[in-house]
Amino acid sequence: MKERYEIESVEQLRAVADLLRIRIIELLEKRAMTVTQLGDELGLAPAKVHYHVRELERVGLLKLVETREKGGILEKYYQPVAHEIGVNKALLSAPHDEAQAMLRGWFNQFADGYLHAFRQVAETQDPAQEGRMGLFLAHLYLTSEEQRQLFNQIEALLKPFEQKREIEDGKEIVFSTFVYPTDATQREQPEEASSAQTSWAVGVVSYSRKDLLKAKAAGTRLCINVVGMCHFANDIDVSLADETIESFKIVGKVTASSEVREVLKHKEAQE
Repeated sequence: MKERYEIESVEQLRAVADLLRIRIIELLEKRAMTVTQLGDELGLAPAKVHYHVRELERVGLLKLVETREKGGILEKYYQPVAHEIGVNKALLSAPHDEAQAMLRGWFNQFADGYLHAFRQVAETQDPAQEGRMGLFLAHLYLTSEEQRQLFNQIEALLKPFEQKREIEDGKEIVFSTFVYPTDATQREQPEEASSAQTSWAVGVVSYSRKDLLKAKAAGTRLCINVVGMCHFANDIDVSLADETIESFKIVGKVTASSEVREVLKHKEAQE
């Protein structure tokens, strides 16, 4: 197996724009496996795994490394083309729109998975499962060398937990980190959240006094569920918040006056 391979085509980039396929490549990098063995490792039907393995092999990112006959059945063992698979920088810049759309789709898979788990936790009210979820945001000031050192430290911390272990209460979790320089981005204004129905949102949500007055006039009670950041305007008073908010659930950060924050804590406790 080569040490490094760079993705050469948009077709290959499309093929790995899927979290399950990335997971398959990671597992096969550790040892060659059959589709059935991969299915056991992932807890998925072999037929589903076979489709993804076939696509990765078709575009040249997986290869057949060994065949064995067992009980009249030919077992096929696969591994990636290299220990490390990267993306050629030129490919990300041209065609720009398509590459950016694929990366956005990849990121959305993380968000969709997180929101799905968040909904399950909110609906089952299982404290044990809630403790398995987290959302972290930090603004750091680092030199390029310090950033490399930080990445190495994080990688070293995670390494002991990457192997599947038969331990009590042990479950697989997804740990994802997005890092980018703030001067390369243009912050978007948060969209107004709907005040007329139960809301599920990932990202930044903002409630104004006008939103809550509108809900009050319509006789609507708001059930607010947010993964990310939720902001309540400073001119929202305690009585208005209490009258219009039925329930409040957040994984992330809330910004509001201290009085409104107390109301929101009470709404969380009521669930």
